[in-house]
Amino acid sequence: MKKYVDRLKSQQGFTLIELIAAITLFSMIVGIISMVTMFGFRSYHKITIENSLRDEADIIMSSIINELYTFAPERLESTDNNDGILLKKKLVETDIDYKNIVKIAFTQGQLVIGSEVDVPTNESRTAVKSDLTGSSISSATSDGRSCTKDAPCDSGLIEITLKLTQKYDGRDYTMEMKSKFGF
Repeated sequence: MKKYVDRLKSQQGFTLIELIAAITLFSMIVGIISMVTMFGFRSYHKITIENSLRDEADIIMSSIINELYTFAPERLESTDNNDGILLKKKLVETDIDYKNIVKIAFTQGQLVIGSEVDVPTNESRTAVKSDLTGSSISSATSDGRSCTKDAPCDSGLIEITLKLTQKYDGRDYTMEMKSKFGF
């Protein structure tokens, strides 16, 4: 016991070299731990945003496909300014003109589904946090001819190019997705 008491009363301490070595070693360990932690947080946020972009792309695609299958158009054609497609169906089989029309387009960075209205709405099925500027939807026949007002399509392919952009922490995160399916 006396040995421990003598050691506590001792006036010995650390030398300057031992102190500098200990501080250097401690700061290197803290630096490595903080770098790994920051890398982990950045990776977590990047993966979270990528998942959010994928989820929104899925919502947009399912909204478009749902509209196509529930409306069941008889004809498709491009809009006048080529920013989307028009789904057309006769109200009555004896009609000559297609009076029931739904527009699917990307306008002002948002998806618009509805009657021929050019103003985007904040409808829950098409409202997303991402900016959709640069996205497009078009229709063509199976041999590649575009569905226009002069030459509408009864069947063919719909091509959707989604370009979703979200801002986080001052940076833009972008995801681009292309899809084709028949109608």
